[in-house]
Amino acid sequence: MLQMKRNLAVIGGLTVSLLALGACSTTVEAPEAASTEEAASTESTESYWDSVLAEADGQTVDWFMWGGDDRLNAYINEYVAVEAAKYGVTLNQVKVTETAEVVNKVLGEKQAGNLDDGAVDLVWINGENFATGKQADIWFCDWSQKLPNAEFVDWESDAIKFDFGTPVDECEAPWNQAMSVITYNSDQASAADFASVDAMVAWMSENPGQFTYAAPPDFSGSMQVRRFFYHAVGGYDKLLGEFDQATYDELAPQAWEFLNGIEANLWRGGATYPQSGAEVEKLFASGEVSAYIAYNAGRAGLLVADGVFPETTSQTTFESGMIGNTNYVAIPFNSPDTAGAQVVANILQSPEAQLRKADPSVLGYYPAIDMSRTDLLAEYEALPVPASVLPFTQQKKNANPELIAGWLEAIEKGWIANVLQK
Repeated sequence: MLQMKRNLAVIGGLTVSLLALGACSTTVEAPEAASTEEAASTESTESYWDSVLAEADGQTVDWFMWGGDDRLNAYINEYVAVEAAKYGVTLNQVKVTETAEVVNKVLGEKQAGNLDDGAVDLVWINGENFATGKQADIWFCDWSQKLPNAEFVDWESDAIKFDFGTPVDECEAPWNQAMSVITYNSDQASAADFASVDAMVAWMSENPGQFTYAAPPDFSGSMQVRRFFYHAVGGYDKLLGEFDQATYDELAPQAWEFLNGIEANLWRGGATYPQSGAEVEKLFASGEVSAYIAYNAGRAGLLVADGVFPETTSQTTFESGMIGNTNYVAIPFNSPDTAGAQVVANILQSPEAQLRKADPSVLGYYPAIDMSRTDLLAEYEALPVPASVLPFTQQKKNANPELIAGWLEAIEKGWIANVLQK
């Protein structure tokens, strides 16, 4: 289904500001005291997890998540669910198209007074959806660093402890890393054509109709609009930190001018925009477009292997970098199965599960844990990289950050009003 210009109902959302961080002080204790404190902490964590396992046995976890990838669905139901069953936990995948719908569902339950029997036990989430829920206090917290497999997570990394600028605060657990890349047909273009945004614009003008992006709020389309926004306003540095209306008002017109300027050279002259990243993939598979930008580079390799994408599929990045992020799982405050949900989250973070999903023949999703902290680093480094997939180390070069949720919402609404509906 195509999203037609001038025919879109604009859905409002909550504007979320970055929560202030408290200052931390550091004290030095004698080795004996530190050792005693560490032992007590270990004992406390083990006791906590023993209680979680006992409570989880017999629970059914309803995991609400995007379900648009058959291979991902197979990974969840044929691997993660099997592992969960070993702990007496039944995993039920509930497929959704928009995570915002899940957040709204939990918000609705809270407003209706349903405080302990919610329909959602676990949700795949990040960015503005997490921030919206955090502002509304709908997340179960103080658990993610107590998972046994949390020891493999680099909790000191800003890429982990901040979710699009919002402090995680033990309210969600990381399970996947995503970088965006440019996927293109090497019969129609070369890496040099996408060395920069300007180079890409020149290629588009010479090859009209061969590029498109999904209409926000689709997550992949929203990411592309943000990346073009960065370029148009002279870099993301001006957009970091809390959302500032005055700064937005000053800079945004430059972005809309840029995006409207390339519209005539988009697929179908920009008269219509695909509704989802999946629709963009179909256009690439059919040859209607020869380049697109998306998260999850490994997916292109799987589609080449399946014969959906051409053998001439290749990938590259702008020299100034691409947008990347971490995504997580969160537990709603009113889930009746918080213990079972934690068991599933711990399975997702296990070195074995992270290695399996990184296998390009399974998913090609990149680990959210630090594999160097595990015993499986050699196996991870030995995983083959399909010829059509850009190595992860190259994907991450000059990585661009995600913005705080307030910026995301403003940019998405601005694109709808100033590009889609113009």
